[in-house]
Amino acid sequence: MALISVLRHQVQEGAIARYERLVRYVAERAQKDDDTSPWSARVTTGASGRSIAYITTVDGFADLASREEPDAMIRRLLGEADGTAILEAIGDGVVGSQQLVATIREDLSNLAEPPTGVPMILLTRIRATRDGTLGVEELIRKVGEAATKVGDERQTLVLQTAIGELRTYAVAQPVLDPSVLDSQATVPELLLEAFGQAEGEQIFGAGTACIEHVETELSLARPDLSNEG
Repeated sequence: MALISVLRHQVQEGAIARYERLVRYVAERAQKDDDTSPWSARVTTGASGRSIAYITTVDGFADLASREEPDAMIRRLLGEADGTAILEAIGDGVVGSQQLVATIREDLSNLAEPPTGVPMILLTRIRATRDGTLGVEELIRKVGEAATKVGDERQTLVLQTAIGELRTYAVAQPVLDPSVLDSQATVPELLLEAFGQAEGEQIFGAGTACIEHVETELSLARPDLSNEG
């Protein structure tokens, strides 16, 4: 079972330049040493502000458990003294940190592979109500069905949190050309076009009633902060 591990750092505005310089140094050292601990870095901008996410894809929980923690990896690459100093300097700029592990929901997706190398991703994060997971999944499923029905070419990869906030889903849409977003139908528009007004409104209303929180982010690839392996 493929899993995606995400470490997200919220960085102080005034500390971003130093933070990125330090992470870039670690990434360059990992690439120079042909280190086998790959990660993909992305900068996200959304309702929660600007954050940097480090994404790793693993084959399952056994593979995840065998991976080094980021702190241990940095100390191994740079040595105990320099690694500890770098970690402390990086941590000085971090005001919030979150780590989660998600499963790929292939039954809700129409994209086979995680879009880690895509320059831009439109990411919709959804937290279901306590009893709303099935309703959220049905809404995601109906949106995918509607896109197929009307010839909408958007592709999405759907993730569900396995370690972290268990009622959280993420819908990732790769964006190769940002201008596509200017003309892309919204979810209500898509449902109305595909199913008609009465059924479209019913699907949207039933689905959104199962949502506790939803927000959309733009995620930009940062190869300079990554060790793609």
